[in-house]
Amino acid sequence: MIAEKDFEKLSTKEKIVKIAAEIIVKEGLRKFTAKNIASRLGMTDAAIFKHYNSMDDIIMAIINDYVSRCSKSAEIGIAKGKTVEDKLRQVLKAHIEVLEDTKGAVPILCFDFSRSDKKKFTKILHSFVQDYKKRLAKVIEEGQIQGVIREDVNPEDAAMFFLGSIQAKVFAKVIEQREGPVIPDPDLFISELFYGIMKR
Repeated sequence: MIAEKDFEKLSTKEKIVKIAAEIIVKEGLRKFTAKNIASRLGMTDAAIFKHYNSMDDIIMAIINDYVSRCSKSAEIGIAKGKTVEDKLRQVLKAHIEVLEDTKGAVPILCFDFSRSDKKKFTKILHSFVQDYKKRLAKVIEEGQIQGVIREDVNPEDAAMFFLGSIQAKVFAKVIEQREGPVIPDPDLFISELFYGIMKR
């Protein structure tokens, strides 16, 4: 979560995206309006559209930020990691950081758009999930070759299990109406994910 002092340093455009993400998670897409965003930022509805042409453009900004940051952090984590476990841990930790920073809005949007006709959003999200799944699956396959990950694990299924577990944490927070981080203890959460795939 972004601290108050850090929030104040953001540009108006960035503040709009942060507030929009918070509204999507806490109140749903019905409350995702220019009026609602503007009232929280102490500006007029019209001022929102000086920064974004439409509400869809704000959603696109949230999605693009999440996708690019997760993809970049996955690339860095895989390159930096010394072992298979270290690579997976770095990728997942970075993903959780992005998730927290975007308040879990993208998993909520994924769910909402999977049932809608907003094709431009679902196309980007589908492409991201497929690419991300392949990257994680490749690391899991590497672990199987090295003998540190169970051979009977399907790499793509395990990658989707990781992604699905992150999604589930977001939904649990929303359903429980819980404040604070989506995943309070990332290290414990990652260890729990690894429990089913790592050889003992």
